[in-house]
Amino acid sequence: MDATSGKSAQNPYSPSVLNQMLKKHLDEHFGSFWLTGEIFEYYQSPAGHQYFTLKDNQAGIKCVMFRQKQTAKLSKGSQVVVLGNLSMYTPKGDIQVNVLRVMDAGQGDLAQQFTLLKQKLQNAGLFDTKNKKNIPTMIGSLGIITSPKGAALQDILNILKHNNPLLEITLYPTPVQGEDAAPKINHALRLADDAQHDVLLLTRGGGSKEDLWTFNDEFLAHQLFQLNTPVISAVGHETDESISDLVADEFCITPSAAAQLISGDFKQSLQDLNHNQQLLKLLMQDKLRLSQQRIDIKNHALEKRHPKNMLNQQNTTLASQKNKLDNNFKTYWQELKNKYQQFDTEFHNLKPNLMSQQQTLKNLSQHLTHLIRQNFNSSQQVLKLKINDLNHQNPLNILARGYSITTNKTTGTVITAATDVKKGDEVVTQLKSGRIHAKIFERLEK
Repeated sequence: MDATSGKSAQNPYSPSVLNQMLKKHLDEHFGSFWLTGEIFEYYQSPAGHQYFTLKDNQAGIKCVMFRQKQTAKLSKGSQVVVLGNLSMYTPKGDIQVNVLRVMDAGQGDLAQQFTLLKQKLQNAGLFDTKNKKNIPTMIGSLGIITSPKGAALQDILNILKHNNPLLEITLYPTPVQGEDAAPKINHALRLADDAQHDVLLLTRGGGSKEDLWTFNDEFLAHQLFQLNTPVISAVGHETDESISDLVADEFCITPSAAAQLISGDFKQSLQDLNHNQQLLKLLMQDKLRLSQQRIDIKNHALEKRHPKNMLNQQNTTLASQKNKLDNNFKTYWQELKNKYQQFDTEFHNLKPNLMSQQQTLKNLSQHLTHLIRQNFNSSQQVLKLKINDLNHQNPLNILARGYSITTNKTTGTVITAATDVKKGDEVVTQLKSGRIHAKIFERLEK
């Protein structure tokens, strides 16, 4: 539709377009409002929707209350107050009031009071979500503020006992209707707040507008706003609205719904807890096994580095080298003996001049003896040097020169610095001959 539509006979509106424009205008410029009058021409459709005309002495207007919005059964001739908004049924061009809520005309004053107080408290910030306290996920302690005689309390207790038997519940009994109910509810709220519960539940069952009016008290609203403990409000049935519901940190449509919210999924939480307990047990067992394995590795490493084991290893090395030297000497001596026998055989085979050969043999024998002795002395000297070298490396010889080895008596750890011990530790000192058992009385550090 362009801007020239409806401006000339050549470009007129159609009824459907005009009705759509009027409907849009009504939706955008008319908010909800309260309207009073007498019900006339009442009709209820098979689907449950209620159609009627609301009239006074001079005029009437069509109204519709859809089944989903019904709060009361209407009847022809009743004087009512309704909350609704204007709308248009575009196929026929009928303007009608879509009724959102209906009450007896005698309740009109209460509705006006409720609207004024609601606006006042909203302007004061008592309904702001930023001021609301969070409801804990797991609730262990609950304070209930309600009448001990109400059926709502029994419904709440039955649900809580079934869903969360570990929940600690304290009842703060108070009247929940009547002129003196609001001050007594305030007193009960203060007592419950001082007890430092996890959550407070302010509740009562359904009733008339007058029965529930206690929960629209202005002082009660300010009391709820100032509490330190999170508060859940559950007043009346699904269609009831109270100031306490709006001020509370959380509200539920019925007392039973509040009990379901508070009890939470206890069984699932218990299963999760058992699962986490088993998982933690397995993790601890793995941790202990890993720690024990590390201790075994450290103990094995310490045993390998213990002085006794080191001495045994060096003695084994010394014996091996001595055996090697003995074998080398025997091998060399056998080789010399074989050469001598070979020379002797060759000598006899050649049959040389006996005297000359004897002299030569004698000379060779003397020279060979000299070489053997020289080689033997040289080998013996080398053997002595290696033995001396091994003896110098022997820790026992180190102890013989006045040194000692000191270890912690409890752990067996070799002490190499003053910081390795503390006052009261017991130590063992290994000397060349014997050991000394001592206790640390003072530690001197440079």
